[in-house]
Amino acid sequence: MAEEKPILTVKIDGITPAQVASVCDHTFLSRQECFRKEGANASDARKEEFENFISEMLAGPLPYAICVRPEDVKHAKKRLKKQYKTGMVIASVVGFPDGSWYSTKFKAAEAKLAIKDGASEIDMVLNINKLKQGKLAAVEKDVAAVVKSCHKRGALLKLILETSELTDDEIVACCKIAEKAEADFVKTSTGFSSAGAKAEHLKLMRKNFSRGIKMSGGVNKENLQELLAAASGRDDGMIELDPMKVRIGESSLLKGMGGSY
Repeated sequence: MAEEKPILTVKIDGITPAQVASVCDHTFLSRQECFRKEGANASDARKEEFENFISEMLAGPLPYAICVRPEDVKHAKKRLKKQYKTGMVIASVVGFPDGSWYSTKFKAAEAKLAIKDGASEIDMVLNINKLKQGKLAAVEKDVAAVVKSCHKRGALLKLILETSELTDDEIVACCKIAEKAEADFVKTSTGFSSAGAKAEHLKLMRKNFSRGIKMSGGVNKENLQELLAAASGRDDGMIELDPMKVRIGESSLLKGMGGSY
């Protein structure tokens, strides 16, 4: 777990890059095929970009966590240890980016491996196909099994809903499933779908889920304040920067705010 720090309550319209970073999961989730270029080695290009991701993150306002693919967890842990940043949380993803494609057994195995290698938080993608088919009991069973596997090993679980593909009623149903399955967070998006976080979806999630809310996908300096206000559950322009209540998934937000990433 990250080193415990006092929880600040700040004005959203005056929030600083460092304060934003304190509730950020800085992400690197692109697969090797994203780095294919003619005459270049995609594997080497991805490894170089991964090293750049870590180096740039360490040079800027430190995020609460970094979020990487399961195969990258051990490398991230080694790199952070080398830089004496052993208190930083490492998160990973399972069933990503299409939770319907992977079996419950596969998701649980991915989570187990990632936790063994050093992850203490798991972002799991919900089985949207079963949800759309009205098979809510099957969706809950899938989520509950991976939650149980994570909690048994001392890790948190964030359930990715992919809100851009859901109706309001489906978002509410997902939140109820997550609540019953004892997930620690509900999260808007993978960042690989048609759209990302929206204020109206965050308000629905906050209203229907009692624990953490994570916004991700398209979060930038232009929409950040609106999204934070929606996730805060308040109407006074303030937000409690508790990383167990609010989290931001981002890969370039802090750089866009004038940070050094």
